[in-house]
Amino acid sequence: MENIVEELLLPVSGMTCAGCERRIRTALERLPGVRDSAADHQTGEVRVTLDPTHSTPADVRESIEQAG
Repeated sequence: MENIVEELLLPVSGMTCAGCERRIRTALERLPGVRDSAADHQTGEVRVTLDPTHSTPADVRESIEQAG
């Protein structure tokens, strides 16, 4: 069976430092199905590699919002 992977590139406002990036990555690591993530406060973007059979893009957005 082939692994299903979805790449997301999400704009995130309010990231101002490396601490914000770490907080978001830590929150995303706890989400089932997230295989990789990177946050960049300078560009205001979060890149996520996701197995959509475990979590949805909406789950990713919610996790980012809860991380602050």
